[in-house]
Amino acid sequence: MLTKLEEIVLEWVCLDYERAPAIVGEVSSALGRQATDREVFGVLLAHLGRGLVKAYLYETESRAFRQLTCPAGHDPEEVWWYCTEAGKKALF
Repeated sequence: MLTKLEEIVLEWVCLDYERAPAIVGEVSSALGRQATDREVFGVLLAHLGRGLVKAYLYETESRAFRQLTCPAGHDPEEVWWYCTEAGKKALF
């Protein structure tokens, strides 16, 4: 079972590729309290461990996303997230 924060973060990356800092405001609004970049990034890392999301880097040269296996070593501003089928099933 997902916490409210985990559910909200997963909902945001279920629709499109998103970066943690880009959704903090929306997550905070839905949660009813201020969430931090670090908190949202941590939730996404936890979701990755559960197989609910995948992490990517956007490569401007090829204009394509490349999957990351270890996003924790990257700047949260650079990491994009997207929901897996398992993540979608966890929401619905």
